[in-house]
Amino acid sequence: MTSTTSETTSREQLLVGKRASIAAAAGTAVEYYDFAIYGYLAVVIAPAFFPSSSGAASLLSTLALIGGGFFARPIGGFVFSRLGDRLGRRRVLLITVTIMGVATFGAGLLPPFASIGVAAPLLLAVLRVAQGISAGGEVGGATALANESAPPKWRGLFGSATSIGCAVGMSSASIVVGVLSVLLTDAQMSAWGWRIPFLLAGPLLIGCLLYRIRVEDSPLFKEMLATSEPVKSPVVEVMRNHRRALLLTIGIGFAQLTAGSLASIYIVVHLTKVLGYQLSGSMWVTAIVSLMPLLLIPLAGRLSDRYGRRAVLLSGFGGFVVLAVPCFALMELGSYPLALAAGLVLNVPFAAVQGVVYTQFSEWFPTRVRHSGVSLGFNIAGVIGSGPVSFVATWLVVATHMTMSPAFYMVGSAAVGLVIVWFIRETSHDDLSEGVVSDV
Repeated sequence: MTSTTSETTSREQLLVGKRASIAAAAGTAVEYYDFAIYGYLAVVIAPAFFPSSSGAASLLSTLALIGGGFFARPIGGFVFSRLGDRLGRRRVLLITVTIMGVATFGAGLLPPFASIGVAAPLLLAVLRVAQGISAGGEVGGATALANESAPPKWRGLFGSATSIGCAVGMSSASIVVGVLSVLLTDAQMSAWGWRIPFLLAGPLLIGCLLYRIRVEDSPLFKEMLATSEPVKSPVVEVMRNHRRALLLTIGIGFAQLTAGSLASIYIVVHLTKVLGYQLSGSMWVTAIVSLMPLLLIPLAGRLSDRYGRRAVLLSGFGGFVVLAVPCFALMELGSYPLALAAGLVLNVPFAAVQGVVYTQFSEWFPTRVRHSGVSLGFNIAGVIGSGPVSFVATWLVVATHMTMSPAFYMVGSAAVGLVIVWFIRETSHDDLSEGVVSDV
């Protein structure tokens, strides 16, 4: 009888974990679809919203706007994570994904500068800020929901759902843009074709909402509510009692987001605007490259359950340090097959890091402030990491006249993560409800 009951409980835990993981992945897929579209289409939409006699100036203006959305993320993280730690992860995730999807869809309807003048970039900026605010509460909530619902021995695998959603969103965006670049001429793409990927956010949002509505809140959160009152000011508690965990999240998040964005989103800008590759070919290189993390992220998460989070993170950040320069050098040779090979290789360490970081972040904070701790740390990392990454990389090329400079940017950011991970302790076998905030 005991064995049967245990097996039933195990099956129920797996089912709950599976549902929560799919719900988490669905929302982050919508978020990163939006993020990737802006990055992939920066070279196309730049003239429409920032017309300039200088192509570089127009592109930098667009990239600055992309980065600007990340500066709004801490605001969303503050607002939505407080609600998530007090009212539940599920409610907040329904709100954030709705704002995100509506704002992305709205961007696809905006008239260009030629039609309404300066109002065009201003409206685009407003929508970008709305997306940033909603995204600020999305990752922390999705991470908390997936990890809190997972069976302890499978936490790395189920916790990788957030990263799987990121990979699905980015690969979907690159495939959509790649298909359009083949079907449409450059003139059609610049005139109206760029709108199609943004408008597709509408049906993606509807599908995500229909699934998330059916998912319950995490068992750990419901257990916490049954035994204690929610924290009145979770962000204040994080700042007061969990500063070390917060700083670790910011540091590793910066390394993850900077190196990872250079290996994925930035590649299309680098190939087309820096190295002179054709847009359609570069889009397909990026589309194929984006599939690599999708295949390897679950494996990385499962390996972290068996061998520990530190081992997988060290291999990922170490891989970036070793591979960045030779891979960017391959791109310099002007060959699409070599550029594709370089992108695929760089996305192996990216997948290793992505498959583990969100579970690692969750294990540093207790249930009562997990949404706030992860959101605050990750969003600050986004402001200094992936937010300005394409702008900084492009500016480095312009300022130094070195097309290899983004490779050294990648090495430096990954080295930060490598050093931090070296000094943290293993947390894969700790109790998730309490976190390990004081002794990491």
